[in-house]
This record gives sequence, structure tokens and C-alpha cells, in this order.
Amino acid sequence: MKEFRRSGITLVELMVATVLAAMVLGAAMNIWSYARRHISRTTTRQILQMDAQRILTQFKADMKAAKAETFKSTADPLTLEFKRYVVDKNDNTKLSADKIEEVRYVFAKPILRRQVAGSYQKTLSTNVDNIRVSCKELTEAQQENEAYLEARVDISLDLMAKAPGTGSEERFSQHTSAVIRDEFYTLANKEREEVLTIASEVAEELDKPTDSSFFNEELNAQSLANLTEEQLADLLETQEGAIEEAKKNLSELDDRIKDVDTGKRWWQIGWWSNDEGADVKQMREDLGKIRCPDEGPLPDKETKTRPSDQVDGVLTRINNKIGNLESQFYGKSYAGTTILDANSTDPEIKRQAALQKRAYEMKLTDRQIDKAMAGMSDEEKAEAEANNVKKMIDAFNRTEQEIRDEFRTSAVAPEGSDEFEALVQREIRDQAFIRQQYNACSLDWMDSSSEDENAIKAYEGAKQLKSLAESKKETLKLKEMAIDNKSEIDEAKRIKQESFTGN
Repeated sequence: MKEFRRSGITLVELMVATVLAAMVLGAAMNIWSYARRHISRTTTRQILQMDAQRILTQFKADMKAAKAETFKSTADPLTLEFKRYVVDKNDNTKLSADKIEEVRYVFAKPILRRQVAGSYQKTLSTNVDNIRVSCKELTEAQQENEAYLEARVDISLDLMAKAPGTGSEERFSQHTSAVIRDEFYTLANKEREEVLTIASEVAEELDKPTDSSFFNEELNAQSLANLTEEQLADLLETQEGAIEEAKKNLSELDDRIKDVDTGKRWWQIGWWSNDEGADVKQMREDLGKIRCPDEGPLPDKETKTRPSDQVDGVLTRINNKIGNLESQFYGKSYAGTTILDANSTDPEIKRQAALQKRAYEMKLTDRQIDKAMAGMSDEEKAEAEANNVKKMIDAFNRTEQEIRDEFRTSAVAPEGSDEFEALVQREIRDQAFIRQQYNACSLDWMDSSSEDENAIKAYEGAKQLKSLAESKKETLKLKEMAIDNKSEIDEAKRIKQESFTGN
């Protein structure tokens, strides 16, 4: 009898093939995953480098054209305002001796914006972690013989961004110096005519954001109707540019909001439920869902239902959550230390309570920096050190001369006056007090207290959301204003048409 051989695959063969395939596929996935993370981190670093280059190039160009003794600054939010000469229309290698415009830098972490009076705000970067601007510190001999060196301004940038698809944060730091030419020639007693001569590449950089006549305020149809069609078209183009800029910034902010870790995990239900993390997760989702249309009309401001108002509502919930958790954490962090009353009727105690809180905030931020550094390779740590990445407390500590330079630059009081000296001495005392409170604050319990782990992660997530919510609210307001202005421009065109036709 003829034997028949059955063809096919046995169960054992199938299992062996499956295991081998899984091993090969797993190895391939690991290689692909590593390559993807590496590419993501490399790309993020390049973005930070480009951001730093764009900021410093713009800042140096502004300094070369700045007008002496016009600098003002504020702390919250950090702003730097000054006046500068405008490029001469007839010769782009010179500055106009008569025409001056105001420039304003605004830093609301993590967004750095620059605005020229008569133009919408231009976002230089959405990845700025810290920025420091200071004047050169002179020795007594230099102050005696080389006072013009005070015209030098130093700027240091710390940028940070989370690499997409990874849990790592990439950092990049860079600093540069620029000379306020107007101040330099004044202090050096040289011919001021030389101030007005600049290189053509500087003129090109200065001219980039100054091609619009838009005012950073709400426009009125009746007054706009007096403008020409060409002027209205220019204004309309500017509003559309502002809307596109806002859309880009909002998209980046929403991506960051989505990445905030609230500590809530899918398996935390029932006995293991994480109520604090669930609350912050809901706030994160509510904040991410808020959208602003690209066209009007928007709800009336009085209704308080605009997108920026919706963010304000979420922000209130975030602040309440932070306050509730912070009241628990503050006592643990300052155990054995007097906690000052922020609601005291004594102005000095109230002020010191604010300084104590500031020290606490620095300590929290530095804890995050320590955690990020701990997860870095030796190569990355060396790179961070080479780029002079500093903790908050180290960046905050300044010499007495640096403090004097800051007050002189801000022009809050005439240098040499009693008021100026009193401000300097108070700042020195405040800095010492903050350093003392920083050292007294201990966050070690956060790393060892398993019972508070969920609350700590929720708190850290809420703190990140607060910063992002504030930036989103500001960006939405700019977009809403541009949309309102477009409606006013359309109404102005209608008024002009009626006036022309007599109807």
C-alpha cells in the first residue's frame, strides 16, 4: 500500500517560528526605538540651538541701534524696554538721526517675545527656561579710565524642551555680549556721527519686524475709516500674520500641555485610586480642549466666555489645587523653621513671606533640575556643565556690583542718590534672606514619602500646567485681539464704501 506524506506545519514548528520571529522583531523594534529616540533628542537640541541663535542675533542688532539711557525693566513678567534708532530709508548702512522707535522684550516662561511699537508681538522662542541680562562689571581702575566699557551688555540664555517621544529634557545654554554704540561713543567722548553708521547685515536684521503700522491695541472702525485702502490692506495683513503666529504658538503649547505628567495611571482605580492625579489630569484635558476660531465674530468680552476666559477658569482650578497641596507641603519642607504669614498686616513680614515663598519655588525648580541631571549620561552632564547650565539659586546669586548694575540699567533711581543706595542695600539683604530660606527648605521627604507620592506628582504636574495655562491665555488674548481688529477693519471698509457712494 502506498504511503502518503502529509505536508504542513506542526504545532511545535509553528511555536518555534513564532518565538524566532518575536525575537527578530523585538530586536528590530529595539533598534528602531533607540534610533527614533536618538533622532528626536538630536533634533530637539538643534531646535534649541537655532532658537538661541535667533534670539542673540536679534538682541545684538537691537543693542547696536539702541539709544543711550532709555532702558527700563520690570520683574513680573520680565520685560526689557528701550528706544532705538531706525534704519535710514535712503541708506541701509546708516541709522536715522531723527526717527526713533520703542522696542520691548517680554519673557513669560517659556515664551520670549519681542515687539516694536506699531507691530504685533513676534515670538522668538517657546523654549526659554531662563534669561539674564546684565552690564559689564568694571574694576575701580576701569571705572576711572575706561568708563565707556559700561556700554557692554551681557545676555545669557537657558533653553529647555522635552524631546518628543522620550521622557528626557534637552537643555542648551549660550551667552554673548553686545555694545550699546550710542552709549559707548557718549562715554568715550567720540564723534556721535559714528553711531549712525552700521553694517548692512545689521540693518537687514533690524528691518525684519518693522514693516507694519499695526498698534498693539484694539482698533476702532470709525478712526480706521480715515485711512487709505492701502493702509487698511496693510493692517489686515498684519492681523492675519498675528493670527498665524498665535496658531503656531498655541499648537506648540497644546503639545506641551499634552505631555504634562499628572501622576495618574490607568490602573489606579478603587483601592489604589489617585484622586489628586485624576483632578490634575482632568484640568490638563480641559485646558488642552480650549480652542479659538481663526475667524470672528467672537463672543462679547462682557460675557466672559471667550477662549481666554475659559483658560482663566481652568487656571483658577489649577491655582486652587496648587494652593491646597502646597499648604500640606510647605510645613513639611520648612519643618523646624518659622513659616512667615503671607497675610500679615505688617508690610515687612508680608514681604519676607513672599521672599520665603520665592526660595521654596527655587528649591522645587532645582529639585527638577537635579532629577534631570541624574538621568543624564556622563557625556550629557559634561555638555551641560560646558554650557554653564545653572540651578536657580546659583543664577540668582549676584555680586553687589551686579546688583548695582541692574538698578542702574533699570533707572529706578538716580545712581548715587540715597534712594538708589537704599534699594541696593535692600536687594543685598533680600538675596541673603532668600539664600538662608533656600538652605532651610528641605525637600528630601518628597523622595522618601511613599504615602505622598501621588500628591507630589499631581502637584508637580499642576505647577507645569499653571505656567502653560498662563502662556496659553496670553496667546489666546493676542489672537482674539487680532480677530476683533479684522472685524473692525471690515467695518471701516464698509463705512468708507458708504461714504463714497453716499448711501
